[in-house]
Amino acid sequence: MSASIRHICRNCNYENDSPFQFCPSCGQKNTDGKITFGELWSEFQDAVFNIESRTWRTFKALFVPGKLTLEYFTGKHRSYVHPLRLLLVTSVLFIIGLSFQGFQSSSNHPYNIKDRILENYERQRVLGILENVMDTTHAIFPEQETKIITDTILTVLNDSLNDLLHEYGDPYGDTINLNYYISMGNEGYETISKHDFLTMNADELMQTYKKDDSWWEQLIFKQKIKYLKDQTEIFAAMIGHITWAILLMMPLLALVFYILYIRHNYYYIQHLIFAFHLHAFFFLVAGILVAGMNVFPSWIYVVSSLIIALYVFISMWKVYEQSIFKTFLKFIVLTISYGVLFMLFLIGTILTTFLLF
Repeated sequence: MSASIRHICRNCNYENDSPFQFCPSCGQKNTDGKITFGELWSEFQDAVFNIESRTWRTFKALFVPGKLTLEYFTGKHRSYVHPLRLLLVTSVLFIIGLSFQGFQSSSNHPYNIKDRILENYERQRVLGILENVMDTTHAIFPEQETKIITDTILTVLNDSLNDLLHEYGDPYGDTINLNYYISMGNEGYETISKHDFLTMNADELMQTYKKDDSWWEQLIFKQKIKYLKDQTEIFAAMIGHITWAILLMMPLLALVFYILYIRHNYYYIQHLIFAFHLHAFFFLVAGILVAGMNVFPSWIYVVSSLIIALYVFISMWKVYEQSIFKTFLKFIVLTISYGVLFMLFLIGTILTTFLLF
């Protein structure tokens, strides 16, 4: 005889001899699968607005240097969000903060190279048309006064165009030098037609200008073209890759902590958890600062940098329980080590993004 549905948990299929309100195995409320609006709203309030919920408790502890790590080390794992999940959530919040600055939209980018080249190309084309009109005018009206007027108009237009090209850095003429905008070393001139650049895609340009070159030269050329056509695409990809590079850097940072405190009784994984918590705080603060970049005064960023440094120092002092002097020395070593690691990962990220985007 089949058991009543009230005796079976819909979540984990646990079967009990008597009806139950909450499953003894997984803890879910016994339900027939339907959920009311009231229940949905109640769970939402409990998860988001309840000040004692695990999420809010985690963020409150995170803003106290070292507290979250020490709480986690004492065995209070269920009371707080898992360190890796916390790091991922705060990194996503950081990326959301960046989105407020228009990194994802080429229309919001004030220095789009393709638009500048297009504007300059059109101005040069219009100037050429005007020069032909002026020549025709001189032929029809050979009077000296007319020539003075037309020459003055051409001079003003030409000076205006030269000023514009000088401001943008684009050379006067029908071609552009790719290496003026982006260079991988000591390359010389690599010119292409402005018309071709504006009317062809990266693959078509590669076939036109680099058909007989090596695959590496073709790849570099193609990536340069893609960058010049839309810088926001590579910027958006780079931001995401840098975030992941910081996450991948965590094991090495934990190794630095392990070496600095090799006589301490902490295991490597505990140093890794500490690194997760430090960067969760950094991502959270950095996300707020980036989101308010157009609102906050410049001194806020200087103060915030000092606060982050002080937060790391106090956290190290509390977690590892050494003297302030020893902690300060190890903080200096940590800062130098982190700077070296970050620069290596940053260079690798930039090169990888450029070659693969």
